[in-house]
Order: sequence, then C-alpha cells, then structure tokens
Amino acid sequence: MITNVMTTKKIRSVFNVKSKTFFTPHLIRVVFNIDDAQAELLAHVQSGSNNKIFIPSAENGEPLIRTYTNRKIDLIKRELTIDFVSHGDNGPASAWASKAKIGDSLEIGMKESSKPLVPEVDFYLFVGDATALPVICAIVEQLPSYVTAKVLLEVHGKEDELILCSAADLTVKWLYNSSPENGSMLADITRQIEFPSGISKKYVFIAAEYHTVHDLRDYFKKILEWDSHGLYACSYWRSGQAES
Repeated sequence: MITNVMTTKKIRSVFNVKSKTFFTPHLIRVVFNIDDAQAELLAHVQSGSNNKIFIPSAENGEPLIRTYTNRKIDLIKRELTIDFVSHGDNGPASAWASKAKIGDSLEIGMKESSKPLVPEVDFYLFVGDATALPVICAIVEQLPSYVTAKVLLEVHGKEDELILCSAADLTVKWLYNSSPENGSMLADITRQIEFPSGISKKYVFIAAEYHTVHDLRDYFKKILEWDSHGLYACSYWRSGQAES
C-alpha cells in the first residue's frame, strides 16, 4: 500500500543585514538582503509566517534558537524584514538586534506554505501586545476589502503606535503599558468588546503574554463557548521568565 504524505519544505540560510532602524522607540526593524539563491528559496514563503533565528552564542558555540515573524518578504526589492521588540540585553534576540550592524549575518530558518495565515471569515478580532505587532500588521495587510476587523494592541506608549495598512474595514485601538511584565489590561478591555450582530463567521486572533492569553482563552472557550476553529491564542512570552 502506498501512502501519499505531504511534506513541508524547510529552508535555512544565512542572511546579511542591509539596514537597521529604530522603527519606533521600542521596535527595531532589521532588513536583510536576499540574494538570487535565497530569492528562489523564499518564493513560496509567506510574509507574516514564523521563522527560526539562530543567534550566535559566545558561551559554547551553539546558536540560541528563537521564533520570530517574517514581517515582510519582498522579492522585488530583495529584502527580508524582521521586527524585534527592543528591551536592551534582556533576551538574546533583542541584544543581537540592538548591536546589529550593516553587513552582519544571521542564520534564519523558514518553511514553505500556501496556507493562509488566518481563515476566511466576515469579521476578525486581533488582540496583541508589542511582541505581536509584526504578525498582526502582516495579517491585516493581506485582508480583503469586504471584511471587517477590529485590532486591539498594547505598546509602551503613544510614540510606539504604528500605521496599520489594510484594504479591510479596519478599526484600531491602542493601549499603553510601560511595564507589561507587571501586568496588562488587554484581557479586561477585550472582554468589553462587542461583536457585530448578524455575522456568523468570526475569528479571534490573540498573541501576547502567557497570563493574558490564558485568561482570554478561558473566556472565549468557557464563557462564550466559542467555536475552537474560530480562535487562535498563543503566548509569545511569559512574565518573570527569560525570553524563550
């Protein structure tokens, strides 16, 4: 008996830094060059998908592996963009981005995928803190004009707000929190959001600190009895623990 098994192509390559800017006071944007061979490898990798970055370690020579988001893959400009939340040397990824210079290299691993980042529905709710900015921005850029979306984002301060571009009917609300490690109002504010009536196909996307995500996952699943296919809830970090 022959079984057809679909495999996902994994890509791993060393990219060189083209530019680095503090996109906001607490967000570092690193743009990497894409050469001809890498352009071919990335032809079927989506902007906004996860990637692994392999951060050089001086301790034992083994790289530290972290999960980040491809903020954008631009095969015309030959640029791969990754945004890093800036919190000094508290975490190897932030420390690397803070010190990165033009010409520096970073090994990055990705997977090919044709699967949309979110399913097709009529209404979306996106909830996230600063660590979710890249993925939420990438997703809303890909939404069609005939859908409606609400976005709730928590950043350090007003100076860290971004302009979210989307063809969708988009509403964005910002929360400010200068010490997210000490708690967040994201869950409380999310529970106050009213969903439009008469819409059957809804999707909630949550990416934030562990306790916020755990709280909201319970709220949607246990209190609202939300369809599990209409909910994505992922913790990107945990207060009190080093970046993982």
